[in-house]
Amino acid sequence: MMSGSSIIFFAAFALLLIACDVDAFTNQSSSRRALLKTTALNASPRQRKPWSERERQTILGRNGEHFKLDRMRGNIEFGSSSRIQTILDGADEDAVKRWLSDDKQIAMSIWDPKLIQEVEPKVYRLKCMTLMFVTIQLAPHVDVRMYEEGQGSMFKLESVAFDPNIQILPGVGVSADQLGILIDVVGELYPSRDGKGVDGKIGFVTKGELPPPMRLLPEQALKSSLGTINRTITNFAIDNFQRGARSKFQEFLLSERTAK
Repeated sequence: MMSGSSIIFFAAFALLLIACDVDAFTNQSSSRRALLKTTALNASPRQRKPWSERERQTILGRNGEHFKLDRMRGNIEFGSSSRIQTILDGADEDAVKRWLSDDKQIAMSIWDPKLIQEVEPKVYRLKCMTLMFVTIQLAPHVDVRMYEEGQGSMFKLESVAFDPNIQILPGVGVSADQLGILIDVVGELYPSRDGKGVDGKIGFVTKGELPPPMRLLPEQALKSSLGTINRTITNFAIDNFQRGARSKFQEFLLSERTAK
């Protein structure tokens, strides 16, 4: 578990996420946090257009952190893609496939059960930790569609909607909607080659428009701040999945034995 934080996104994705202790994550003062709370400017929830396989593979094909800045236009893009490998006690390929066919089992393995809810069949809302970036605070959530293909041969997830839930310090002179934030989360899981666990990848990308004053910030300062966000979300997602997957898989095996 992250020090002093609770999450959602992919992540969270990436996504995703509501933190209960912003001070521990950002080291900001209580007075500054109070200002943020009283000047919240929430952007409207947004739906994402359907994913293409090319878009999925663009994100999943990356390794590690991603950063892209167009200073002239003010466009910024950052994220991270990481491999997931987890050994599951008592697993064989057939059992793993049956487990991957149950979207609710996998959803509750991927994220903290207290920070995830099913909003419609096969679509789950992931809430994320509060993230502080310069004068902007985010507490996003991402709605993620989770489904299997090939009778458990592949489990996929992809974001379908998100709310960045932005709060901006007073005096910044920009609204949340002007930041044009987009959050994408994508992932896949499949049985490992030896059938004793799962392999896969998860990635997220956040895009936005920097207001003119923030475009003057040194690129290294931007990369450093965003790199911290990337690592925080990625480490949470992977650690949480590895713990959750082992536990939920054992529950799954027990339920199968009990049903016989």
